[in-house]
Amino acid sequence: MRIVIDTNIIISGIFFGGNPRSILSKCYTDLLTPVCTESIYAEYIEIIERISKRSKKYSVKDIEPLLAEYFEIIEETLFGQYSRDPDDDKFINCAISSGSEYIISGDNDLLILKEVESVKIVDAKYFLEVIIPDLQKGL
Repeated sequence: MRIVIDTNIIISGIFFGGNPRSILSKCYTDLLTPVCTESIYAEYIEIIERISKRSKKYSVKDIEPLLAEYFEIIEETLFGQYSRDPDDDKFINCAISSGSEYIISGDNDLLILKEVESVKIVDAKYFLEVIIPDLQKGL
């Protein structure tokens, strides 16, 4: 299943754990294919770099090879404006153009939309408790 992961889930998963980390660990299996554009990828790296300078827990050198290996980077495509926060539209446009079924986010500006076209927008807890078990049943 193709998914788009909002930056807040990436950062939470790397630096804080919990459900976001469980989502990231599922990306290293055949179950999920995380998809992003170059601008989303650049945002991931920029924020990882900023936080790693403060936390000293991980560095970009530790994390970027894993992202590069497992995340599929697609061409930037603009379909429209959907979110009350225009910075979030890149995740929606990426999901639509990549044929992703879900955006996983902790951002209320995205979550409030619930679904755009055929893309469902859910939080990490829902994805792990509802979607992953359904996927695993189908294997």
